[in-house]
Amino acid sequence: MKASKLKDFLNHVENEIKYNGRTLDDVDVNFRYCDDSDVYRIGFVEEDLFDMETNKIIESIILKVENE
Repeated sequence: MKASKLKDFLNHVENEIKYNGRTLDDVDVNFRYCDDSDVYRIGFVEEDLFDMETNKIIESIILKVENE
């Protein structure tokens, strides 16, 4: 998935919840492998990989599960 797709989704969520007096600060980010798996709370988002040529341009980010 590209970061732009995540941004578009979050913008959509933000527009939906504002009518109920909520913001993205009120929305948790979780992860699950499939619909029947356990839910893991995402605790961090970080830079992941950088370009090979200059090692300065972010090419990916990573969501990390919160320590239990």
